[in-house]
Amino acid sequence: MLKKQFPIRQGEWGIALTLGFILFANYAAMGITKVVSVSGFLSQVKDHYILLVWAVDMALLILATGVQSLIVDRFNRIKLLMGVLLVFAALYVFLSITFKIPRFPASVSYALVYLLNDQQWRFFPVVFWILVNDIYDPATGRRITPLVANFAFLGTIVGLAVAAVDARVHFGTFNLLILNAAIFILAWGIARSRLQAVKLPPPARSTDSSIKKTLTEGWEFINTVPAFAYLALGMLAAGCIMTILLFKAISDAKFDLAENFQTFYAFYNLAIAFASIILQSYSSRIIEWLTLKRSFLIQPFVMAISVVVNFFAPGFMVSAVAQGISRATYDTLDLSARRAFQAMVPNEKRGRVSMFIDSYLPSGGTIIGSLLTFAIIALALKFGLERDFYTRIYVGVGVVIAAISVYASFHVRATYEQSMLNWQLKRRSRAASVLDKLDFDDKE
Repeated sequence: MLKKQFPIRQGEWGIALTLGFILFANYAAMGITKVVSVSGFLSQVKDHYILLVWAVDMALLILATGVQSLIVDRFNRIKLLMGVLLVFAALYVFLSITFKIPRFPASVSYALVYLLNDQQWRFFPVVFWILVNDIYDPATGRRITPLVANFAFLGTIVGLAVAAVDARVHFGTFNLLILNAAIFILAWGIARSRLQAVKLPPPARSTDSSIKKTLTEGWEFINTVPAFAYLALGMLAAGCIMTILLFKAISDAKFDLAENFQTFYAFYNLAIAFASIILQSYSSRIIEWLTLKRSFLIQPFVMAISVVVNFFAPGFMVSAVAQGISRATYDTLDLSARRAFQAMVPNEKRGRVSMFIDSYLPSGGTIIGSLLTFAIIALALKFGLERDFYTRIYVGVGVVIAAISVYASFHVRATYEQSMLNWQLKRRSRAASVLDKLDFDDKE
């Protein structure tokens, strides 16, 4: 059954499972603190102020990604991943200490945990998946990526389960953060012992290390390959729409459930994780059936349907289901399609292109969506408008942006063949599969 579901060949399991565990560790740590940080933060502020936090959070991420873009294409990516694991371990230790400092505001500590959790959600996958694209050639990656990606959802389930148990047993935030640090240290040890034998293409050696130059090179590549340009527009729109959908779901749940919000939020995220595992298991087959160029139509249509349903149907269950479906498809089918497409980018530019597609653009979309939604709500409250009225306004804005996303996806499909003939993509070297890079012991 497993072999039928995931067409992994003999000798490929070792590295695939190692990568899977590292991804599992990251998402387990995020799952542990996600519910606690979000519910804790929302208990301290009015609901719509989280939109400003999201905007600031994404601005910080863009700055951090600018620094990351300087090194992602210039250093060995296995060592880079190991360094990221150690940094996250240290940050969780630091944050755990803040909960033990006398008179240190708990609200500030929860806000810092929330910011780290969200930065981790955006920052880590970029480094990780660039490494995966280096290890596997595009054809091999299409077979193995769905298996590896499932470990993210397994980790999320385990982390959320721990958070759900904590709601009753009360392990304590300090102990949970120390557990996260231990998880990252364990992942670092496994990466150090299991990935050292993997041989990667040599990193690019550039004398120009300015952020401006690095960002310009990434943008010029996207701008000169039509399919990537339209994909970039779609990702910017996706950031806006996903922000509106998430706020609508959280706001409705907090409004309707009050003190039961934390319990709902834990099980809600568990449901999304389970749905994502099922969907991810079939993602490679769906992409093969639709072909890669048509698979980029899925997410825009799902988001468009979700915001339209939200516009006409009120209630937290409707908004939660709509956002959950959009989130699941974004993290599975759309992610797998983007990874396969980015694998065609030349090694020396892949990191910078991935930064734009997977980090800068969704982050920019989140900032735009957050500020637009906050402005609409703030003005509505100032003039005494009803909640249902201003909700329809910002969801209506989401409908318009969803139309832009659908437009961009059709043009990705229309320009796909033309883009494959672009000279920059032709430079993509045919990397050998991981089987050619490692000597496996048949007894293992």
